[in-house]
Amino acid sequence: MLLPALALTLLLAVPPPPSNTLDAAKARADVALLRRALENIHPGLYRYRTRAEAQAAFARLEAAASRPITDLVLWREVSLLIAEIHCDHTKVELPEALEAWRRTQPSHLPLRFKLIEGRMIVVSNDGQPGAPPPGAELVAINGMPVPRVLPTLGRTVAYDGSTDQAIAAKLGSDSDLMGDDFNEAWPAFHGFSSRWELDWKRPGERQLTHATLEPIPFTRWTALPWPGSPYRDEFYKAIRWRLDGKVATLRIDTFVNYRNPVDPESFLGSFFKTLKTRGVEHLVLDLRESGGGSDEVAVALLRYLLPEPFVWLKPALLKSIRYGDLSQHIESWGNRQEFFEPPLEDFRRTKEGAWERLPRPDDSARQLQSPSPDRFTGRITVLAGPMNASGATMTLAQLKDKGSVRLVGEESAGSAEGPTAGRIFLLTLPHSGLRIRIPIAWNQTNVDHFLAGRGVPVDETVIPTLLDFESGRDRVAEVAKAPTPLAVPSLASVLAGNWGGTLDYRDFGSDRRVVLPTLLTSTGEGDEVHLAFTFDDGPHKTVRTSQVLWIRADGGVLESEEGDAAQAMRILERRGGPDARELTVVAEGSGHENGAPVEVRMVLLRRGAVLSLSRLTRRPGEPFLLRHVYRLSALP
Repeated sequence: MLLPALALTLLLAVPPPPSNTLDAAKARADVALLRRALENIHPGLYRYRTRAEAQAAFARLEAAASRPITDLVLWREVSLLIAEIHCDHTKVELPEALEAWRRTQPSHLPLRFKLIEGRMIVVSNDGQPGAPPPGAELVAINGMPVPRVLPTLGRTVAYDGSTDQAIAAKLGSDSDLMGDDFNEAWPAFHGFSSRWELDWKRPGERQLTHATLEPIPFTRWTALPWPGSPYRDEFYKAIRWRLDGKVATLRIDTFVNYRNPVDPESFLGSFFKTLKTRGVEHLVLDLRESGGGSDEVAVALLRYLLPEPFVWLKPALLKSIRYGDLSQHIESWGNRQEFFEPPLEDFRRTKEGAWERLPRPDDSARQLQSPSPDRFTGRITVLAGPMNASGATMTLAQLKDKGSVRLVGEESAGSAEGPTAGRIFLLTLPHSGLRIRIPIAWNQTNVDHFLAGRGVPVDETVIPTLLDFESGRDRVAEVAKAPTPLAVPSLASVLAGNWGGTLDYRDFGSDRRVVLPTLLTSTGEGDEVHLAFTFDDGPHKTVRTSQVLWIRADGGVLESEEGDAAQAMRILERRGGPDARELTVVAEGSGHENGAPVEVRMVLLRRGAVLSLSRLTRRPGEPFLLRHVYRLSALP
């Protein structure tokens, strides 16, 4: 523990963040410029919301700017407005001085985390004494229950259309801006923390542990161990592959190829030639970490995968091609003349009033592409998930639309139809220094089939679970590589018997966690089980409840009955495993909490001698969060 004098010395050694307060006139001027730019440039401003909804959002921002406001709070208010556009390419950057301060001065959590089964699970830490270890669950941060922290910060997360499954993923890792959306947004809601007060526990434990940790600079945060794509990853170093007999795995964590570009076709060529030489029969393409990047990488990859000639994009649609005095506040890459005053003959006006960019001879994204002579002709399985966006999701859409591929994992984020993207304008607000990324084109994927506002659904859903994380299993990859589906045991064969452990639930009023010793006796037959719970709720207070679970004959619905409450939920995943007693059942439905409608997810797991039964809930636009979980072990 630091001595008080030493702690004070260290505190004084940290220069204060260079945050500025704007008077109302300057704040209003910045907001007016932002509104004019979005209304004149952004081609997707009204894609996912009505003009009335957009007007209301601008009115809220203008009200916030009608009084003195710090640049940090203005960042928060602008981020809330930007998030409502539902475009993953439209974001707010901090003023340069504040961003530079965060790179070298301590402001980040000294750990990395993932949201798994609605819980904030530590993946790594920086080694401070008392830091929660990997696998621990953060329950409260600086005195606030995690279920109150995450929905608040999640309101600033940018994602496409209705793909709000991206929120949980991005809170833990965004590979952009300040690395993840938790650390990005925290200071704007709660200020910069001089220390992190964390309550945590290992899953199944009854008691919380408290830790006081020092924040770390962003540059140190990026060095923390992380199993996914590192911050600002690049295509040439984001590829991993391996051969296992007649099965090959190719993992590509990003398509970003503009910082240190390589020829992607040549770069991928040696791999696909090897597959051809070795007679590989099954390719597992792992794109789960890829949020997109450069078009030429996607096109090169598709030339090795699609059986027929294809065109990557339909003509792009722009809202404007002349920007007046806005250009003096905008930066972008390349020749300013080309993007501020493109030739009018390069466009045609649509009946809806958009500017459609006409194909150019040098625009390979809109030209017919032929399959490569080294194209893979065997079976293709593609792994997808909520980190997918932009070009990665468009690649998934092309593969689903034109190729005979099998998608495994979770529905992607992003837009299968095509995101608002293309060239990104960086608008700097002169008084606050906030920088707004504004895409200028709607890049339409050249596919015939898509769900408006959605990513790309998978053929086989595999949901990451906490028990699998604890044992280091990648069950998505296991399912993808399995030659045949494994047998699925019945509910009764897996659950029957006596169990002991805990019920861990979130109090409806305070969101604090309560853990009770719990016994379970389960009986039943086939896919119907009767669960009898006994809870130790303190001295001389024993509570008993019962629940019935059954799966309908068609296998598509999980029903539950508890007292007078009954619920039917659609089964997303029902799967066995290498152990004959292993079972995974994930089902979703709807319900109410405190009088408000919520989505409900139930996760039932048997792994070895451990049984886990959790219930998660969320409101639209929020991540799933734990409501309660039974974690039990088989009793002799």
